Amino acid sequence: MMKTVSTLAFALALTGAFGIQTAKAEDSKAVATVKEGASDVKKGAKKAGRKIKDETCEMVNGKMECAAKKAGHKVENAVDEAKDKAE
Repeated sequence: MMKTVSTLAFALALTGAFGIQTAKAEDSKAVATVKEGASDVKKGAKKAGRKIKDETCEMVNGKMECAAKKAGHKVENAVDEAKDKAE
């Protein structure tokens, strides 16, 4: 009888530990998903901000004066995209 109780207690403890590990794994997946979403939002905001700057510059100064800035913004967008894919 005592052996059965200790075996049952061991099984319950093992099951509880496994459940905690599974919960931790699911939590880390959720955290990774949230971080990825936040990174995408940040990247999108930067890209939109650069586009607004480009369009504003063109309206004020003309296309020729803003071409270098616009090219620089395209490079920055490409770098952000590459960083995102690397992560």
